[in-house]
Amino acid sequence: MERFERQVDPDGSLDPVERARRADFARKAHFTKLALRSAQSRRKAAAATKAAEAAERELEELAASHQEAA
Repeated sequence: MERFERQVDPDGSLDPVERARRADFARKAHFTKLALRSAQSRRKAAAATKAAEAAERELEELAASHQEAA
């Protein structure tokens, strides 16, 4: 919590109660941003996996049709 207290009141001039309140909001905002980035990353990875699987199926279909034609 000290990290967030220093972030919101670097010179230590705020009332301790106000500093703690602001630090709590800063901590919540920090972890909310982390959660958002994590969700975005998982979504991006899922989309990439889906695209790779579709490409793999397409290659398999092309290989199968090539073997049938030969």
